[in-house]
Parts: sequence; structure tokens; C-alpha cells
Amino acid sequence: MSECLIRPARIGDLAAIIGLWRELQDINAAFDPRLKLNSEAADWFVNYLEEQLDNTSAAVVVAEKDQRVVGYTFGQVMRRPTLLSGDCGYIADICVHGDARGQGIGRSLHGWLRAWFVAQGITAVELQVVRANPASQAFWRKMGYNDFLRTLRSEG
Repeated sequence: MSECLIRPARIGDLAAIIGLWRELQDINAAFDPRLKLNSEAADWFVNYLEEQLDNTSAAVVVAEKDQRVVGYTFGQVMRRPTLLSGDCGYIADICVHGDARGQGIGRSLHGWLRAWFVAQGITAVELQVVRANPASQAFWRKMGYNDFLRTLRSEG
């Protein structure tokens, strides 16, 4: 089995990242149809990610195995000047390709991103998880995350 390299993403990685992001969004939408992407989502996201590659308050990171991007994560520093607890990290996404899961790649991506947050002076990290996705819930709990805020929504 070959080693997995965790590294900052480059512009040439965006197509692979978008493919993984679509996979993640499809999984999320299967658990909750309200999360289904609209027709402009991928174009918006690729442009947004491209901007984030040069953003010093964000990190876009890939896992590469056998010269193929098999996972990615994206996190950023959230400024919270009004809270005593201060700024925090926010993990927007983490996804590992279906055929590469169960090999510790998600854990490695998370570890890289956590270390990056610490280097930014950030120790608290937040993320959102689809409530109906038990595998995602279990992964994040293994990584040490617990309930903090609850999102409530009205659709009518």
C-alpha cells in the first residue's frame, strides 16, 4: 500500500476537489433532500475555492495517493471579536473518495488542518454535520467534537 501525502491544494487540484465535493454533497442530499445542489453550485464553488487558495485565513488541503487526489478538506479562521472565547477555526468540508475510505485519510486531513489552526493561534474548532448522517456524526465524535450550537430552521 502506498503512502498518502497531505499537502496544500494547488490550482490544478480544483477539478478533483470539485468531484469530491459533489460526492460529499450527493451523500448529504441523500440524507436530507434540502441539501441538494442547484445548477450553479459547482461553478460558484470552484471560483470560491480558487480565491481561497491565496487567502491566508483559509486552508484548502488535499490527500494525494498514487498521484491521485483522493480527499480534501477546507477550513478557515472565523473572526469573532465580540466573544470572550475569541476567534475559532471552522471546518467547512472534509471528504475522502469512496474507494479510499477506512484508511485513515480523513483523520490525516483533519490532523493537518488542526495543526494549521494551531499555527494561526486558533485552538477551538467548529463544524457542521448533517444530523441524519450517522457515519459523519461518528467520525467527528472520534475526532473529539461534541455538540455546541444547534441550527434551527423554518421553511414556511
